[in-house]
Amino acid sequence: MTDLHELAQLAVKYVNTTGRHIFLTGKAGTGKTTFLKYIVTHTFKKAVVAAPTGVAAINAGGVTLHSLFQLPFGTFIPENIRLEEASSQITTPGTLLKDRKFSATKRQLIQELELLIIDEVSMLRADLLDCIDHTLKLLRKNRSESFGGVQVLFIGDLLQLPPVIKDYEKSLLSPYYDNAYFFQAQALREVPPIRVELQKIYRQSDQNFIDLLNRLRNNQQTGDDIQLLNGHYRKDHESLADGYIHLTTHNHKADRINQKRLDQLDGKLITFSANIEGEFPENMYPVEYDLKLKEGAQVMFIKNDPSGQGRFYNGKIGKVSALTSDDIEVEFEDGSEVTVEKYLWENKRYALSKIRDEIIEKTLGSFEHYPLKLAWAVTIHKSQGLTFEKAILDLSDTFAPGQLYVALSRLTSLNGLVLSSHIGDSIPTIDSSLRDFVASFPSQEELVSSLTNDRKNFIYQFASKVFGFDRIHHELISHERSFNKDEKRSIKQQYLTWTTELTSEFPPLVTVGVNFIRQVANILQQEDYLSSLEDRVDKARGYFQPKLTELNNRIKDHKKTIGKEKKTKNYKDELEVIQAMFEYQINQMVKFSMFITEAAQNKELTRKQLLETDLPKTATENKGKRTPRKDKIPSAKISFEMYKDGRSIDEIAKSRGLVRGTIESHLGKYVETGELEITKLVEESKIKKVMEYVEKGQLRGGDIKYELGDDYSFGEVRLVLAHARWLESLEVEK
Repeated sequence: MTDLHELAQLAVKYVNTTGRHIFLTGKAGTGKTTFLKYIVTHTFKKAVVAAPTGVAAINAGGVTLHSLFQLPFGTFIPENIRLEEASSQITTPGTLLKDRKFSATKRQLIQELELLIIDEVSMLRADLLDCIDHTLKLLRKNRSESFGGVQVLFIGDLLQLPPVIKDYEKSLLSPYYDNAYFFQAQALREVPPIRVELQKIYRQSDQNFIDLLNRLRNNQQTGDDIQLLNGHYRKDHESLADGYIHLTTHNHKADRINQKRLDQLDGKLITFSANIEGEFPENMYPVEYDLKLKEGAQVMFIKNDPSGQGRFYNGKIGKVSALTSDDIEVEFEDGSEVTVEKYLWENKRYALSKIRDEIIEKTLGSFEHYPLKLAWAVTIHKSQGLTFEKAILDLSDTFAPGQLYVALSRLTSLNGLVLSSHIGDSIPTIDSSLRDFVASFPSQEELVSSLTNDRKNFIYQFASKVFGFDRIHHELISHERSFNKDEKRSIKQQYLTWTTELTSEFPPLVTVGVNFIRQVANILQQEDYLSSLEDRVDKARGYFQPKLTELNNRIKDHKKTIGKEKKTKNYKDELEVIQAMFEYQINQMVKFSMFITEAAQNKELTRKQLLETDLPKTATENKGKRTPRKDKIPSAKISFEMYKDGRSIDEIAKSRGLVRGTIESHLGKYVETGELEITKLVEESKIKKVMEYVEKGQLRGGDIKYELGDDYSFGEVRLVLAHARWLESLEVEK
């Protein structure tokens, strides 16, 4: 996290240690994309990345909001009104799930989702966000929390491109929203996002230019600012040397300039076509399918150098210096050259892993092409996120509020600016509610202060979900009641007694869980609450986890008893649902325990730590036989490597979600091979005492432990016995 500056690090804490919705913004070049990548890589929460459009989703490494939530197209009205006539273009909460079929796997993914990251939020409409809110509430069966209890991280600069809304939609939406920006959504009115503005500029270093951009961004430009900009007007802009890129307001202008300049070049025209595998819709193409080039063509890279050498970046301009049907070489203004390699974009979808308790990405298709486009001209719209050293701005036609800021903020300094026409005194103004929304942000001190309370609220909510067993209890009761249906025809009737016994054992757990949640609430009132909470959570986990595991194992054993008995498939499917709920609850308990342990040390739980943890296998994984993964690292080896890194047995146990005895047995394997010295794990006096029993021929650990009493743990005895076996192997070798 040291690569992120202070405000970004604070935003990371809000993501990882609270449940607050977050709006992360910042001017162009402040590091929003870097922040997004960091969160996706490090957060312990089950997260997905989505964006309003296909291209934005591909660039963010995610999916579209419409595909993720199977959203209807058109307008969403956040009220159950009666429409004069049915329309597929208008959706209300009452018609939201009509004709929308969610698969069982998609439902489970949405139910287990913990963090939704929405990139390029400037394009997100308020009604679409409310549609997502209602969808999550319905599918997660949680109407009491916004977005059904999912934390939402919004990323983007609102003073870039506004959401698109058609004229006829404005009259439909105006009773509910003052404008179309996402922050107008009803879902955010009671729980507004915490707002964090990244302020360090990575693109510009000229303070005067930065100040000018800020004034344009806030609609506070002065006459001197306009005069300064108009000083960059060049009547002869078309005769300027290569290296400049035209930024225009409309696609047809950019296309016309690029085609004209390409036609003027001598030499052979070569066409390079994309290679598409699997599913990759045309509206998600990151570049044109056919790239037509000649030697001397001005091109722009649309990706950063994947080699890490920094030879080029997204937006860097160059000239095609050599061209064959197999190779493209690009020369830059400083004389350096690069042979361009193809880049692979992937169209992904999210799914729940059948191996681990996490959300994974699955590739549906890929688009392979050179990361280049003709670059004599590009629209301001498509320039978002790019960086140019020299640009010609064509703002002669009517343009949207904020477009001047977007265009200028692409530049590294005013030195590279050329205007093809003068800027008038009347620049389209920015919406007042938008200006107010972005005008003031909490200070860093205010954010730190708010973080303390937000973290406490998150801990309480987390504990309530982990130790609140009502959901499982209701499922058990519902399952038991299902035996009354079709009583004479149902083959499962013979298992009613078993089911009743299982269900009857659950209410005491519910009661103890409720009492523990009350204890958590009381502990959170203490000043040094984390140390007390760590101890109580450890004890609570020691009480609940074995009981939940025992009940879950009984379900597993019961399924084995049924075996392949005919007409029991539906019954076994019902049991599998209950079993999955038990395992999910156990996994959440382990995560919560690890979260509290890290918090008590002023650290944050990470995705890497979860991947190193032996979480209970899911019911889906246990279904049928699976070929073991060849590259799976043995659990004992993971523990040994962590021990060699300097962690204690207790630290490893907490980090991996295991008990101390399991870690001791893991390390015992390496004591037995001589790779780990016994004296590092057990006191010499205890080693000597246990070895006295070994020398007498007493090799049963349980018997030795019984005779030695409570001063010796089973783990210590087993470790010394492993040491004895290693000594014995040395004698055999002699």
